[in-house]
Amino acid sequence: MKIDLTKINKKDIESLLLEKEMNIASAQALFDYCFYTRDNPLNKNDILDYLELNLSNKEDKYFYDTRIKPSIRKIDINDYKDNYYRNNIRPKEHKDKHYALTYLKMNPYQCFPYDDILIDDEFREVSQIGYFDTSFKYLAVLKDDVVWMSTDPNEINTMNDSINSASGKVLAFGLGLGYFPIMCASKKEVSSVVVIEKDPEIIKIFKKHILPLFAYKEKITIIEEDAFKYAKGDLDNNYDYLFIDIWHNPEDGLAMYLKFINILKDKKIKTSYWLNKSILAMYRRCLLTVIEESLLGYSDKNYQVVENDYDKIINDLYFKTKNMSFTSFKKIKEILQDNSLLNLYNKK
Repeated sequence: MKIDLTKINKKDIESLLLEKEMNIASAQALFDYCFYTRDNPLNKNDILDYLELNLSNKEDKYFYDTRIKPSIRKIDINDYKDNYYRNNIRPKEHKDKHYALTYLKMNPYQCFPYDDILIDDEFREVSQIGYFDTSFKYLAVLKDDVVWMSTDPNEINTMNDSINSASGKVLAFGLGLGYFPIMCASKKEVSSVVVIEKDPEIIKIFKKHILPLFAYKEKITIIEEDAFKYAKGDLDNNYDYLFIDIWHNPEDGLAMYLKFINILKDKKIKTSYWLNKSILAMYRRCLLTVIEESLLGYSDKNYQVVENDYDKIINDLYFKTKNMSFTSFKKIKEILQDNSLLNLYNKK
């Protein structure tokens, strides 16, 4: 990658890279704070103390005003009172050797991620953190006492758009607690839902404890299979809509997301990915890392070692952009757009 700093304002690039670092720092800080509020309810002064921010400091105030303050808001519990799944799918608790189907509770003023991130024109990421002023009960599966999947507000909100868009014959990768297939199958516009899930224990829990509570259970079919293997089949002639959700979070989802992008690039089926914005933001951060390292003079020898998925992704981005030349900040911003990122990934 060749960046002509004689034609590009260096401060623009420095600002862009600073925003990337602030995106990372704020996401981690808010994630940690959500755990903290499980036992220490939300309080503005407490946030400042916890994050060690001093609003009389210019940099701290900018960080708080652009990342922390706009991220946190009160959620109306009434927004979930008419939810079909919450009102109709209420299984009894169950526990076996490794898995437990149970109910968890959010405490009043406990913070939690309630939706996908927001991103502005300057690629500033704002996490969406919510809290209730009363307790909120939700269904979950624990694996060896660790939350494995749930139907918390984040799960509900981040799937709303995909559920609203689904119609005809739907294919879903990833079963979870069946929130997506059940909500889709409850729509008259959806004729059937096929779910690909590789974990036989999750399938067993769903079929035994959850599916029998659903009024339109005949519309749902579960296939025990590896998602990537099944995705290579003839999807276009068998399905109208595809939803993918086989990751726990954007960090562990990026490599799988890109693998799906590659497998599905020649298929025409309408596709939706869970946490799409957040995962593309992770990919954008990788490209910004390559841009930063280009300014530091990194060369081929710096991209030979692969220790994890992110090394592989960054190395791949380096070689794909190696011969690109940027003579304006506008061009740099263009390649960071969602569609440009996906086109870059598919570049041979």
